[in-house]
Amino acid sequence: MIPPNLVVDPDSTHFKILARLCAMPRPVRGISRAMLNRAFSDPRAIDELARARLIRQRGWHDGPGGIWVPTEAGEALLETLSKSGN
Repeated sequence: MIPPNLVVDPDSTHFKILARLCAMPRPVRGISRAMLNRAFSDPRAIDELARARLIRQRGWHDGPGGIWVPTEAGEALLETLSKSGN
C-alpha cells in the first residue's frame, strides 16, 4: 500500500525512478544509490519508494554494496499509471 502522502505521478521523481528501473531488462535490472542520486538529485525519493515497498535493495552477484530494483508492487503501479496516463 502506498502511503497517502507519497505522490507518484508522471511528473514526480518517484515515477521517473520507477520508470528508469523498470525499463531495464530483468537480468540486468538495478541501479546503485549513487547513480540514482546523480541522475535524479533526490535521495528522499529513493527512501520514500523503499518505505512504500515499491523498490528494494539487493546485493551484487559478488562483492559489496547493492543496487535498487523495483518490486512487483512498483512494477504494477508503474504499469497502472502508464496505462491511465495519470
